[in-house]
Order: sequence, then structure tokens, then C-alpha cells
Amino acid sequence: MREIDRMLSSSWHPLTPKWDAFAEDWTEELLGELSGGDRAILETTLRDGIWWACVCYPAADDTRMHDVARAAVAHIVLDDCIYTSYLTDGRMDELLADFAAAVNDPEEERSTFIGRFMASAWRAMCPRMPDGLRDRLAAATNAYVRSTAVEVEARASGETFTRDEYMAMREGSMAADVVHYLGEYSIDIDMSADMERLPELFAQVRRVGCAHFAYVNDLLTFRKEYCDGGDFQHSLVYTAVTDDGLTLQQSVDRLCDLIEKTERRYRDLTERILAATEGEQRERMRVYLRQVERGLAGSLDYSQVGSRYHGQGFSRLEGFRFVPSRTTGWLELSPGKSVFHDAPV
Repeated sequence: MREIDRMLSSSWHPLTPKWDAFAEDWTEELLGELSGGDRAILETTLRDGIWWACVCYPAADDTRMHDVARAAVAHIVLDDCIYTSYLTDGRMDELLADFAAAVNDPEEERSTFIGRFMASAWRAMCPRMPDGLRDRLAAATNAYVRSTAVEVEARASGETFTRDEYMAMREGSMAADVVHYLGEYSIDIDMSADMERLPELFAQVRRVGCAHFAYVNDLLTFRKEYCDGGDFQHSLVYTAVTDDGLTLQQSVDRLCDLIEKTERRYRDLTERILAATEGEQRERMRVYLRQVERGLAGSLDYSQVGSRYHGQGFSRLEGFRFVPSRTTGWLELSPGKSVFHDAPV
């Protein structure tokens, strides 16, 4: 793993230690009915969801940070339920359906722990969201659920994808749109009218964002997927070997290159968009694009520290941000924790 030359700037929420402490407060509320291995897995995931919010939404005030942190936790915990008995027992469909129902009708009593938690988060957010943003965020969450269902079926059946099939599936299951729209909510801005006026510009932002999330996620979760999850086939690392004939090292190197290239694309796109707008709209676009940048850069920051990817103790709290023990070197593909060495093992 070589160091990635980062083009986008990231920052953690200045009250990260405060929000990190909420993991303990929310554990019983969310996971009280679970036990054993399922609970142990998702306790780590819950805390990581708060870390994600702290690095992707560093400018949120207390009220909105509370909301986006809970929404982030709900999405990330649902994602990691595929590593629990809910997948092996065939109950993931119920979780996914209840999660979508929590957004579509948050006033109804939900039947699952994740549905109840998401309904609580959604009820709190709805009064503070304009109609356009609420509709987009609900649609993005439903798309995430549908694509995750495809991924769940593939994991259960052992189905593999070509690169194009995989990217089509990941466009939804990466939840890139959810991340962007929660970003709008976090800074109290609604870009619905701007999106109607400039659809192609926003489509370009979306394409870059989806690609960046996929490249970052697949690169930095491969050790976990290979050793712990048994699902390394559903990864751009794997498809580059099987579809493109690369070696494992070449596949990893190419993903590093693609992350850098995509960040340059986003920087160039931002400059073109701001050059093409003026006045109040330009200022709104500047604020919006800055938040999208935080989400993209935060995804990389988080993916280098997350306990669910690298194991307990791999990162530490330094001031008001989490930092990894190391990000470059020879990565040992061993279970439990990411370990870097100066030379091949």
C-alpha cells in the first residue's frame, strides 16, 4: 500500500470526543435486543458510524449533528448486518424492508431494531427538512436498500459480478447520494432548485462522488473482506484481477491511482462549476461543493481509521480527530487487524 496523494481537504468535527461518547448512550437503544456475536460486531459498527459523521459533517451544529449521526449510524449498522446471523438465517430481507418503511412512514411502529432506530432519526429530521431535500434523501435511502438487497443475495448465493455489473450495484449500495444529501441537511442548505436548473452539473458531481466512494471503500476494506468477511469477490480489487488480468499488487496500485485521479476530477469540476455561475447562486454552489468535498475526503479519512475495517486499537484519538497507526507499507493479510510492515512478511 503506497501513500495516496490527497487533493481534497478533510476536517473532523471540533466536538468529536463528545459525539464519540454517544456510542455508549445509543448502544442499548439500538442493540438492546441483540446478544452474542451479532451485538459484538454491531457495537463496533455503531461507534464507527459516529466517527463517519464527525469527519463527513464537521460543520454541523449540535441539533443537526445529532440527527445526521443517528442517520449515519442506522445506515452503517444496517450495512454490517450482512456479517451477522441476519444474513445466515435469511432475515436480511426483513431488516431491509423495515428500514425502507421507516423512511417512507416513520410514524408507524416498526418491527425490527434497525427500523425503530431509523424511524426515530427520520422523525426528528423531517420537520427541519424542506420538501425537496426530504424527497431526495428518501429516494436515495430506498435506492440504497434496493441495491443492498442485490448485494445480500449475491453474498448468500456466491454470485460474482463483472466490473460493470459490480459498479452498477455499488452505485446504490455505497449510499453516495445519502451521504451528499445528509451533507446538505448538516449545513442547512437545500439545493433542489439549483439541481433543477443545472442537472448536468450536478450529475457530474454525483458520478465523481460515486466513483470515489467505491474506489476508497474497496481498497481500504479489502484486508477485512479477504480475512474476516469471506467476501473478497465483491470488490474492485478482485474484479481487476479476474476481469482485467492484473496481479493483486497491480490492482491495489491502480485503485490508488484512481482515487488520486478522481480527486483531481472533483477539484477541476468544482472550478468549472464556480466559473459558470455568479452572484448568489455561485456562493450557494461554493458552500454546497465544499460540503461535498468534506464528504469525499471524509470517506477516505474514515476508511483509514475505522475499527470495523482495521480492528480495535488501530487508530487513536488525537486532539479532536482519530488518526491511524499507519497508512502505507506492506499490508499483512491477516485476520483481526490491519498490520503494516516495512518489508514483505
